[in-house]
Order: sequence, then structure tokens, then C-alpha cells
Amino acid sequence: MKHTSPHTILHSFLYGSTSVLFALDLFFLIRSLVKGDLFPVVPIFAGVCIAGGLLFILYAEGRARGDDRREHRRLSRVANQLEQPLQALEEDIEYLIRNADAMPAEFRLKLKRMNTKAKILLENIRDVFLMFRAQEGTVSQELKTYDLCSLIDDAVSRVQPLASARNVEIVRTLHCENAPVKLDKRLFLIALTHILENGILYTITPGLVNIVIIRGKNTVRVIVQDRGIGVKEEDVDAIFDPFVRGKHAQEYDADGIGVGLTLSRLLIHEFGGELSWRQRSESSGLEFEIRLPLAK
Repeated sequence: MKHTSPHTILHSFLYGSTSVLFALDLFFLIRSLVKGDLFPVVPIFAGVCIAGGLLFILYAEGRARGDDRREHRRLSRVANQLEQPLQALEEDIEYLIRNADAMPAEFRLKLKRMNTKAKILLENIRDVFLMFRAQEGTVSQELKTYDLCSLIDDAVSRVQPLASARNVEIVRTLHCENAPVKLDKRLFLIALTHILENGILYTITPGLVNIVIIRGKNTVRVIVQDRGIGVKEEDVDAIFDPFVRGKHAQEYDADGIGVGLTLSRLLIHEFGGELSWRQRSESSGLEFEIRLPLAK
């Protein structure tokens, strides 16, 4: 079932109520002119102008959002078309690496670097494609019930090589025995992996990323804490904005494009959850919290 966003509901309500106000003002204006009662004409005419202006603004804003949606669909198609040839390129590079024993060590090293960059590029394209689709509607394909603790283990295993390379330790603390959640496993792992990678990449090394899972009566919380550089005051309002990166982001993550947290929030919302964050006051770094409803 297609999800209707709160913004769409609010826009429809404002558009409808303003239309009614405009119609009423216009009715009373015509009535006053017909009866020759000119005393209320000025305030009623002002009301007509104000209501008409609001209608025009709402209409223009709706048109702009429609243009944005069309642009998103075009970009999504481009991202999807780029993904297939790049996937083939990655497979060709992996084949060369598997059969590169006779090549000089320098060539093998370059092939491995090419493979790494191809994987990063493919992931970036996948994230952009998913983000645009998630902004348009539901992207989940297979909703099932999973144990959240097992999913955390899967996500940690995905980011462990990056953590080891960055000299960052990942610590897990589980305050529950079983936390069933209903979601799309592949998409949730993408969302959680982005949050964990964000903590690893921006943690000052040698560092620590702490994961805490707390089960409540109806919800379960996943808290990810890092000891990184935090967020500058001028970047606070844009942390979930797409394609926006902090002033010093390039120094810590040269391959990022600024969609990871945006995508994570969209996907977690799709599962009926929430993603929030705060600046840690007791130490440097950030704390992200995922709150998901428990499956019944």
C-alpha cells in the first residue's frame, strides 16, 4: 500500500481550506457589489487577494514538487542503467585478479585497487537509486520477521574489515534475549551499515564504536555511539539532507557522496521506525538511535 507523507496531507488540507476561503471571500465580494453595500468591499477584497495569493503559492509549490519527482525518476533510471555495466566491469576485474598469478605484483595491486573503487562506485550508485525510489514510495520487497540481534551481528561482520583497517574497535552490548522485528533484511542491513560506517570513518583512531540494543515493551532501540569529530554547528540542520557533507568530511571519507544517512533514515521510516541523533556531551562524537516496533 502506498504511503502518504504528512507533507502531502498537510498540503492537501491547506489547498482545500484556502480554496474554500477564497470562494467565500469572492462570494461576499460579489454580493456586496450587487447590493451596493461598499463598506465591507475593501476588507473582503483584501481577503480575496490574500486567499488568491496563498492558492498561487500552494499551486506553485505543488508544481515544483511534481518537477522534483519527475527529476528523481529520471535520475533513478540513469542510476539503474549505470549499475549494470559497472557490475559487469567489477566481475571482469575480479576474474583478472583470480587469474593474475603470472602478472607482476604492481599490476595485481592496481587491479585490486580498481576492484575496490568499482565496488565503492557501485554502492554509491545503488544508494542514489534507492534514495530516489524511497522518496517516491515503498521500496521494500520482502518483509519478514527477524531477530534484531542476529541482524546486528550480520551488519558488524560487514563493517569489520573497515574497522580493522581504521584501527577502530566495535563493542556490542545486548540488553535483550530476543527482539523480533518485521522488515526487509537487505534494506535494513544497508541502512545500519551506513550508520556503522559513519561512526567508523569519523572516529578518531585508535577509536571505539559502541552498539547498544535495548528492548522495551513495544519497541527496540539500537544505539550507535562513536568517538569521532562530531558535527559542526553550521552543519547540524543538514545532517540528513541528501548530497550534503560536512566541511571536513573529505579528510575522513574521500569516497562518500552524502546520501548514506539520508537513505538510512528513509529506509528505517519505511519499517515504521525512527532514526534520530544527538551530539554526545560526555565525550566527542555522535550518537545515533534506531527505534523499531517489535513484531507481534
